[in-house]
Amino acid sequence: MLTEALRYTQLLFPIIPLCSHNHSHMSEAHVLHCKSPGKRPLIKNWQNAGVPSEQQVKEWFKRWPTANIGLVLGRSAGLVALDVDGEFGQSMLTELSGNDLPATWQFTTPGGGMRYVFSLPQNTACPKFTYRDPDSTHTHSELAILGDGSCTVLPPSIHKNGGIYTWINSPE
Repeated sequence: MLTEALRYTQLLFPIIPLCSHNHSHMSEAHVLHCKSPGKRPLIKNWQNAGVPSEQQVKEWFKRWPTANIGLVLGRSAGLVALDVDGEFGQSMLTELSGNDLPATWQFTTPGGGMRYVFSLPQNTACPKFTYRDPDSTHTHSELAILGDGSCTVLPPSIHKNGGIYTWINSPE
């Protein structure tokens, strides 16, 4: 994971450490309060973290060797992500985009979803918003716009189900 985190800093990504998928190497206090294994930021003021130095990334992974990698989103990062889950999420994306999305970074999520990452024009606000499936019997079925105050897990991080986030169209 450290190698990938260092590669992301070379690409000038505003990355942050996230807790491990199984909470290994996490404090008792963290484990007690964390409701999102593998997804919760481990540093304070992460929303404004910026691109870390190579030394900072090495320090993070020395402290949390099993950490996942997160990408800061929103105005400060100049990035937004679409989180597509289930048939409802896919149909909403098709409806809203007219089935005409520009080529962009894209990866699969181990829960069966898809994530698309787009750049934002400088200083553009992008609030978070979620279109939820009106059928409450469908779990994990939505389209979420992840903007200001959000982060997303990056490949090759590990999901709490043990699956690995995987690039389809990587930043290279």
